[in-house]
Amino acid sequence: MWIALGLAILAALIFLGRQVRLGKVQSGPWFKQFRVLRGVMSLGFLVLGVVLLVRGSVWAGLSCLATAIMFSSTVRFSANFQTRPQRPEAAAAYTAEQIQAYQTLGLAIGADRKAVVAAWKQLMKTAHPDQGGSADRAKALNAARDLLLKRR
Repeated sequence: MWIALGLAILAALIFLGRQVRLGKVQSGPWFKQFRVLRGVMSLGFLVLGVVLLVRGSVWAGLSCLATAIMFSSTVRFSANFQTRPQRPEAAAAYTAEQIQAYQTLGLAIGADRKAVVAAWKQLMKTAHPDQGGSADRAKALNAARDLLLKRR
Protein backbone atom coordinates (compact mmCIF):
# COMPACT_ATOMS: atom_id res chain seq x y z
CA MET A 1 0.00 0.00 0.00
CA TRP A 2 2.77 2.45 0.93
CA ILE A 3 4.65 1.71 -2.26
CA ALA A 4 1.55 2.36 -4.33
CA LEU A 5 1.06 5.66 -2.51
CA GLY A 6 4.69 6.61 -3.12
CA LEU A 7 4.45 5.73 -6.80
CA ALA A 8 1.25 7.75 -7.12
CA ILE A 9 2.93 10.78 -5.56
CA LEU A 10 5.94 10.32 -7.85
CA ALA A 11 3.70 10.11 -10.92
CA ALA A 12 1.83 13.24 -9.82
CA LEU A 13 5.08 15.17 -9.38
CA ILE A 14 6.38 14.06 -12.76
CA PHE A 15 3.12 15.11 -14.40
CA LEU A 16 3.15 18.46 -12.60
CA GLY A 17 6.78 19.10 -13.58
CA ARG A 18 6.04 18.43 -17.24
CA GLN A 19 3.02 20.71 -17.16
CA VAL A 20 5.10 23.53 -15.68
CA ARG A 21 7.85 23.03 -18.29
CA LEU A 22 5.26 23.18 -21.05
CA GLY A 23 3.90 26.42 -19.61
CA LYS A 24 0.44 25.06 -18.89
CA VAL A 25 0.80 25.61 -15.12
CA GLN A 26 2.19 28.86 -13.80
CA SER A 27 4.86 28.41 -11.17
CA GLY A 28 4.25 30.11 -7.89
CA PRO A 29 5.69 30.15 -4.39
CA TRP A 30 4.35 26.62 -3.81
CA PHE A 31 6.40 25.29 -6.71
CA LYS A 32 9.59 27.16 -5.84
CA GLN A 33 9.86 24.96 -2.77
CA PHE A 34 10.04 21.80 -4.89
CA ARG A 35 13.58 21.03 -3.72
CA VAL A 36 12.35 21.03 -0.14
CA LEU A 37 9.48 18.76 -1.13
CA ARG A 38 11.90 16.32 -2.78
CA GLY A 39 14.07 16.31 0.33
CA VAL A 40 11.08 15.60 2.58
CA MET A 41 9.89 12.84 0.26
CA SER A 42 13.37 11.32 0.26
CA LEU A 43 13.41 11.29 4.04
CA GLY A 44 9.92 9.77 4.12
CA PHE A 45 10.91 6.97 1.75
CA LEU A 46 14.04 6.36 3.82
CA VAL A 47 12.03 5.97 7.03
CA LEU A 48 9.44 3.82 5.27
CA GLY A 49 12.16 1.59 3.81
CA VAL A 50 13.80 1.06 7.20
CA VAL A 51 10.43 0.25 8.82
CA LEU A 52 9.59 -2.24 6.08
CA LEU A 53 13.02 -3.89 6.40
CA VAL A 54 12.57 -4.21 10.18
CA ARG A 55 9.13 -5.79 9.71
CA GLY A 56 10.56 -8.34 7.28
CA SER A 57 9.42 -6.99 3.89
CA VAL A 58 12.82 -7.09 2.25
CA TRP A 59 11.89 -6.28 -1.35
CA ALA A 60 9.44 -3.54 -0.42
CA GLY A 61 11.99 -2.03 1.98
CA LEU A 62 14.78 -2.14 -0.58
CA SER A 63 12.58 -0.53 -3.21
CA CYS A 64 11.69 2.29 -0.79
CA LEU A 65 15.36 2.79 0.04
CA ALA A 66 16.20 2.91 -3.68
CA THR A 67 13.44 5.49 -4.18
CA ALA A 68 14.84 7.53 -1.27
CA ILE A 69 18.30 7.45 -2.85
CA MET A 70 16.82 8.52 -6.18
CA PHE A 71 15.01 11.49 -4.62
CA SER A 72 18.00 12.57 -2.57
CA SER A 73 20.32 12.39 -5.54
CA THR A 74 18.01 14.56 -7.63
CA VAL A 75 18.05 17.16 -4.86
CA ARG A 76 21.81 17.18 -4.61
CA PHE A 77 22.85 16.79 -8.23
CA SER A 78 20.01 18.36 -10.20
CA ALA A 79 22.20 21.37 -11.01
CA ASN A 80 24.58 19.08 -12.91
CA PHE A 81 21.91 18.16 -15.44
CA GLN A 82 20.93 21.67 -16.45
CA THR A 83 21.88 22.82 -19.89
CA ARG A 84 25.03 24.87 -19.97
CA PRO A 85 25.90 27.47 -22.56
CA GLN A 86 28.12 26.24 -25.32
CA ARG A 87 31.78 27.12 -25.07
CA PRO A 88 33.20 29.37 -27.76
CA GLU A 89 35.50 27.86 -30.32
CA ALA A 90 39.18 27.56 -29.53
CA ALA A 91 41.31 30.58 -30.33
CA ALA A 92 43.18 28.55 -32.94
CA ALA A 93 40.00 28.50 -35.05
CA TYR A 94 40.23 32.27 -35.54
CA THR A 95 42.51 34.19 -37.86
CA ALA A 96 44.88 36.85 -36.60
CA GLU A 97 42.62 39.56 -38.05
CA GLN A 98 39.61 38.21 -36.18
CA ILE A 99 41.52 38.04 -32.91
CA GLN A 100 42.69 41.62 -33.46
CA ALA A 101 39.09 42.68 -34.18
CA TYR A 102 37.89 41.15 -30.89
CA GLN A 103 40.69 42.96 -29.08
CA THR A 104 39.82 46.23 -30.82
CA LEU A 105 36.25 45.97 -29.56
CA GLY A 106 37.43 44.83 -26.13
CA LEU A 107 35.65 41.49 -26.32
CA ALA A 108 36.59 37.94 -25.42
CA ILE A 109 37.43 35.75 -28.40
CA GLY A 110 34.27 34.03 -29.60
CA ALA A 111 31.78 36.64 -28.36
CA ASP A 112 28.37 36.41 -29.98
CA ARG A 113 26.73 38.79 -32.44
CA LYS A 114 24.85 40.77 -29.79
CA ALA A 115 28.02 41.40 -27.81
CA VAL A 116 29.84 42.60 -30.93
CA VAL A 117 27.08 45.07 -31.81
CA ALA A 118 26.75 46.30 -28.21
CA ALA A 119 30.49 46.85 -27.83
CA TRP A 120 30.69 48.62 -31.18
CA LYS A 121 27.83 50.98 -30.25
CA GLN A 122 29.36 51.76 -26.86
CA LEU A 123 32.79 52.51 -28.29
CA MET A 124 31.44 54.52 -31.23
CA LYS A 125 29.77 56.96 -28.83
CA THR A 126 33.19 58.32 -27.92
CA ALA A 127 35.18 57.45 -31.04
CA HIS A 128 32.90 59.03 -33.65
CA PRO A 129 34.40 62.16 -35.26
CA ASP A 130 31.19 64.13 -34.64
CA GLN A 131 31.56 63.43 -30.91
CA GLY A 132 35.17 64.61 -30.76
CA GLY A 133 36.77 61.25 -31.53
CA SER A 134 39.24 60.41 -34.22
CA ALA A 135 38.31 59.24 -37.69
CA ASP A 136 41.01 56.56 -37.61
CA ARG A 137 39.60 55.04 -34.40
CA ALA A 138 36.08 55.05 -35.88
CA LYS A 139 37.36 53.34 -39.04
CA ALA A 140 39.11 50.68 -36.96
CA LEU A 141 35.96 50.01 -34.94
CA ASN A 142 33.83 49.80 -38.09
CA ALA A 143 36.30 47.43 -39.74
CA ALA A 144 36.38 45.20 -36.65
CA ARG A 145 32.58 45.12 -36.49
CA ASP A 146 32.25 44.32 -40.19
CA LEU A 147 34.83 41.54 -40.00
CA LEU A 148 33.21 39.88 -36.99
CA LEU A 149 29.63 40.16 -38.21
CA LYS A 150 30.45 38.65 -41.60
CA ARG A 151 31.98 35.61 -39.90
CA ARG A 152 28.73 34.53 -38.21
